[in-house]
Amino acid sequence: MGILSSLFAGVSGLNANGTALSVIGNNIANLSTVGFKGSKATFADLISSSISGGSGSVQTGIGVALTSVQGNFSQGSLATSSNVLDLAIDGNGFFIVRDAQNATFYSRAGLFRLDRNNNVVDPTGFKLQGFLADATGTITGTIGDVALPSTTASPRATTTAFVAANLNSATALSGVRGNIVASAASTTTTAAGNNSFNINLNGDGARTITVANGLTGSALATAVQNAVRALVPNDPFKAAAYAGFTASVNASNIFTFASGMTGTTNNSTTGTGTVVVTANGGDTLGATLNMLAPTSTAGTDFLLSDPPATSNFSTSMTVFDSLGNSHLLTTYFTKVGANSWNYNTVAPVSDVVTANYHSSNIDASLGIVRVGSGTLTFGTDGTLDRESTVIRYDTGTAAGTSGTTPGELQIDFNGATPDQLLAMNFGSSVTTDGGSGLDGTTQFGSTSALVQQTQDGFAAGSLQAFSVDANGIINGRFSNGQLRALAQVVLARFPDPIGLTRTGKNTFAQSGNSGQPVTGTPDSAGLGRVLSNSLELSNVDLGESFIDMIAAQRGFQANSRVITTSDEILQELVNLKR
Repeated sequence: MGILSSLFAGVSGLNANGTALSVIGNNIANLSTVGFKGSKATFADLISSSISGGSGSVQTGIGVALTSVQGNFSQGSLATSSNVLDLAIDGNGFFIVRDAQNATFYSRAGLFRLDRNNNVVDPTGFKLQGFLADATGTITGTIGDVALPSTTASPRATTTAFVAANLNSATALSGVRGNIVASAASTTTTAAGNNSFNINLNGDGARTITVANGLTGSALATAVQNAVRALVPNDPFKAAAYAGFTASVNASNIFTFASGMTGTTNNSTTGTGTVVVTANGGDTLGATLNMLAPTSTAGTDFLLSDPPATSNFSTSMTVFDSLGNSHLLTTYFTKVGANSWNYNTVAPVSDVVTANYHSSNIDASLGIVRVGSGTLTFGTDGTLDRESTVIRYDTGTAAGTSGTTPGELQIDFNGATPDQLLAMNFGSSVTTDGGSGLDGTTQFGSTSALVQQTQDGFAAGSLQAFSVDANGIINGRFSNGQLRALAQVVLARFPDPIGLTRTGKNTFAQSGNSGQPVTGTPDSAGLGRVLSNSLELSNVDLGESFIDMIAAQRGFQANSRVITTSDEILQELVNLKR
């Protein structure tokens, strides 16, 4: 029995070492296979029986058995390539791919390309899986086939235009000048009737003020001045007229009223630089003031017929409508007070629906239409303090309509979605926005100049190129200059990757021994990073394989000697009968 057992032990050794040679041969055959993970055969001895002896039981074996072929999932060397879609995992994890039947496989081989449908696939046609992105480039939590867009990307209408500029604080005032505009002899107010009159500052509209009874001289002037300054202007451009309004009286008891709007004379025939005082019905104050003929300087802070001459600084910006068409908007800044600037934004007549704009806001000779205007107020330290709401002119009225949000224009571009809202962002103003007033437009004592301007719209565009970053995000660069995420490669890791089933074609399949996969983004949750223009080479060590091959060869030879020796002994045993 013992001699026959030695035969069986030798045969098992031949089989085991033969299998080891097969594993080694497979490793060497895949020395140049991208992402290949080598294997190693492991063995265990076989126990057949126990023979009792004087010193206890004696156990004999019947050879060796193959227990497993374990995969080696150590990191392979990385090599660079010229293909952007050649991806390598530096660290833990597997690419997830799916076949035409939607079966899921896992791979370390990052040889990817685009198929005819612009899907990212491996050489066998398995589709790479990733987190998909929406039309805005936001990565979602949905896992699907990674595909690059083959159609034109949709445009985006401009919603915000950021303008950071410095407006020179030393700029001379321009625009309206309202010096002494009206004066009159006056008597003391009496108790009879109402003490009120109508006042119209710089064409802002007649406003009624009322003062107390029994006032005269400087007390009456102070009361009138305070009452006017407390009024809220109809036109935000005229705020300075009210805030700086003065009323005074001289020794001859002649009252003088002056608008608070000052600046270089602009001889216009519109008469908007005057202060007009009229009687308020039969009210005693208005009737007894007996206003004399006023002396005034007429003008306006900005003339659409001559923007360069009635502004101190301008800047232009290209914006986009809902169709992706571009439009040039030019904004003119006019200094109207020590720390106050008006701005007027114009567009080409050919770009807007002119039927929605009053003729006074269109200059056909220059081919421009005023689409919005507003006021910027600065602090004495040069910071942007306040921003007015914007006057919109697409309402068909000369005065336009005041908006509800500071800086927000409303424009009707030809053929596009009407009433496009476009916010002019001049920075975080101190009072209006609660900001620093220094991150946008400022008023310092240096030359007026544009510092920065951006807008968030863009035209339609087609994909020109793409790249993959270390987080697996595939970013596309479009012909409209936009760069946005198209998808993000998803990786999977297993509790026991050695338990994965090899399915050929550089892929693995989940098994009961591997455990459930954990998916996530590269470079997170224990997963490695993804390197573009790189490939992970086979982790087979040729020198180690040769050593293992020699060991297996010697083992095979030695076990063959066991068989031949056992055969010779059996032959001698048979010869005993002769």
